[in-house]
Amino acid sequence: MSLRRLSILASAALMMTAISGVSAVFGDSSTPPNYIGVNFGPIITTVSYNYDFLTGEVTLGTTTATALAVNNVFLTVVSDPAPSDPNNGFGTFFGTARPVRFDGDTVVNTTSHCPLWPAPTCLTSGTLTFGGFVMVHHFGSILDQVTTLATQYNIQAGDCGGGSPRFSLTVSNATQTHEIFVYIGPYPNFTGCTTGAWQSTGNFATDSAGLRWDTSQLCSGTFYNTYSGAKTCADSFGYTVSSIFLVTDGAWSTGGASSGTQSVLFRSVQINGVTRFP
Repeated sequence: MSLRRLSILASAALMMTAISGVSAVFGDSSTPPNYIGVNFGPIITTVSYNYDFLTGEVTLGTTTATALAVNNVFLTVVSDPAPSDPNNGFGTFFGTARPVRFDGDTVVNTTSHCPLWPAPTCLTSGTLTFGGFVMVHHFGSILDQVTTLATQYNIQAGDCGGGSPRFSLTVSNATQTHEIFVYIGPYPNFTGCTTGAWQSTGNFATDSAGLRWDTSQLCSGTFYNTYSGAKTCADSFGYTVSSIFLVTDGAWSTGGASSGTQSVLFRSVQINGVTRFP
């Protein structure tokens, strides 16, 4: 993984180690316009909740989310999200994420905060906070089987930026686990989102979504990729999708935060035939 993707990444998604990639380039290898190089130690949150979509009950979960960067490579992991599938009526919140009431509906609230912003010292001090919502765990199918990936989002503080907010798809094969990021916001900077209004992503699992699939953890030079390019990349290594979640963790970014805070609401989270909130 190269320096060129670091500006658009924040912390919180699933990747165990970096790989060198393959020689073929499936997407746009352009350098992101606002990259930085960082190294920081583990930032760990042990707070998590399981949410019953039927009753609205929130119970303590066992998920641990960890983020770090070593040699300018982001290494992050969310372990043990449970229950395992939205079809059984549950999802998992981690970090700052919570279900909240907003305009008469229950929505997903996610917030990231970076003390002493605009200096990104929260990355090295371990004080960056972040949150996410795991909708699918142990999906077990190839990326082709993700046919709908969409949500509505409402920026409450800050902007889109720092690679956040985003969908994260954890993919694995017999030997490796990595992550594909799908960035929310206008291409190519994924910034400039409207504040205080609901916006729809449309379906990201189509090529009409544009070059917003980041497969550079899998295939070198593919920061900007299409859905088809992401499928080709993942299939070339025999990866299957094990988790899909939304995350907000860009408070360290001067482009994504306002006074050190990035706060995003989500509703109508769609993965294939399942829609949550409401």
